[in-house]
Amino acid sequence: MSYLPLNHPSTLRITSLLIPWISALLLWGCAQAGAGTPGSSRSDSPSGTQAEIAATRFVTSGDVRYAYRRIGRPDGVPLLMMTRFRANMDDWDPLFLNELGRTRPVIIFNNAGVATSSGEVPRTIKGAADHAATLCKALGIETVDILGWSMAGFTAQVMAIEYPQLVRQVVLIGTGPGASPETPPPNRPEVFEVATRPTVTDTIWQEEDHEYLFFAPGSRVSAAAVRASLGRIREREAKGLESPTTQRVMERQSEAIQGFWFKGEGNYFARLKDLRQPTMILNGDRDAFFNVMAQALLYREIPNARLGIYPMAGHGPHHQYPRQVAAVVSDFLNEKPILARR
Repeated sequence: MSYLPLNHPSTLRITSLLIPWISALLLWGCAQAGAGTPGSSRSDSPSGTQAEIAATRFVTSGDVRYAYRRIGRPDGVPLLMMTRFRANMDDWDPLFLNELGRTRPVIIFNNAGVATSSGEVPRTIKGAADHAATLCKALGIETVDILGWSMAGFTAQVMAIEYPQLVRQVVLIGTGPGASPETPPPNRPEVFEVATRPTVTDTIWQEEDHEYLFFAPGSRVSAAAVRASLGRIREREAKGLESPTTQRVMERQSEAIQGFWFKGEGNYFARLKDLRQPTMILNGDRDAFFNVMAQALLYREIPNARLGIYPMAGHGPHHQYPRQVAAVVSDFLNEKPILARR
């Protein structure tokens, strides 16, 4: 595979021209899919079980009992959702899940050792991917699409590479590649201090942290979107059984992140060429963790990738624009491409 280094002037010029074009085309595609104001109501209802009322189920494999929920339609290739650092099943925006569930089954779960799942939290990203594959086997799933957000975007890359017969298509949101000389550092060095703060009771402070980490602070659209998204998440949390992330979970997840992102465990950057499944890469242009060059690297290294960047959005574009991002993901998974294949 031949290419110019990402820091080559010609590559930077191409990237600077390509990203706005992709962003405009992506958002145009969302508009065609009928997306409106973030969180706005629509007359048609999602199909199947909705996220707000989905029951927590359990399946055991080996010595781990996995907690999971099924949302959306009962038929079709399921979409397995893998979530971010410190999160459990209740931390997905229910509106995003419901929109995805219009056309397929959606499965959310707690990885080993997180909240209501038993076992020990894996200390490597490979370990997290192994648990996700084990869950699929325990549920009798032979073919699955996967979506990984943030830290779980690392997990999704590894799962697709290590389990190619299981994984059909991949969606990566707010993430980047494993360690390499070209892998950019965190976009804002102070972001980990915010991400690891203890839970506090002041709602306004929680909203400020949430907006800083996952949205685009300073934008009126972002401020409205974070309030709407947190409102939906808290409504679901009030009905759930999930517990907050413990210090031990954070420490072990941090170790896994360090190993993949900074130490290059498993050499997965070099192995991105082996990720042959169709892959959609999405993020906001104001992500506090991963800058756009991280997604450009993924796009360059993954053979069959599409890339979309949302302007004025952060690390969680699917929570800021739940309907729009769900429409793009669904069209991709349902073989209605918005972005041209390479």
